[in-house]
Amino acid sequence: MAGRPRGTGGRAEELTPDQIHRIDKCLSGARHELRNRAIFYLGLGSGMRISEIIGLEVGDVAPGGRVSGRIVLEKHSTKSKRSRTVAVSKQAVKHLQEYLDSLPVRPGPAASLFPSQTRPRRPMTSTNAIMTLKRMFQAAGVENASSHSLRRTHANTLRRNGVDLKVIQDQLGHSSLAVTERYFEVDPIEQQRAIDNLKF
Repeated sequence: MAGRPRGTGGRAEELTPDQIHRIDKCLSGARHELRNRAIFYLGLGSGMRISEIIGLEVGDVAPGGRVSGRIVLEKHSTKSKRSRTVAVSKQAVKHLQEYLDSLPVRPGPAASLFPSQTRPRRPMTSTNAIMTLKRMFQAAGVENASSHSLRRTHANTLRRNGVDLKVIQDQLGHSSLAVTERYFEVDPIEQQRAIDNLKF
């Protein structure tokens, strides 16, 4: 689970709408439901890396007490070591707010957004977050998925919605478009539909 799933050409599989629905359904009533749902939808709704998600502090997402639709990632918390601003979907904002509102005591802005269960003053580890997602996928019967599937699903959904590749590149924090393009696969049905509609 630390790397890419086997048998997928070294790339995590994109999640389908049906798989996302099944995962969400399995979260209902589960242990740490609101926290895990917040992590899951933040990955889908922002395209952030799992290391970036667990490195967040409360003040990063809710600077005024309410969750914002934009998160500023400082350079020390990104893989590229460059700061960037990430847009967050309304769905992810909703689940983040529900998670924060469920906490018995609202943590201060410098507190970890997703703290470790055994060491509450520190964030949960990447390994713990990855294993948490793995258990979620297994419970829903989703195979060949990893934590990176959330990021890849985010990118491909934006592309299918006609979002400019440069915007997707900035959202993901890639240094070049060539890296971003590796996230995409050609859908034969989408390709045929595009060609069928050509008129000269």
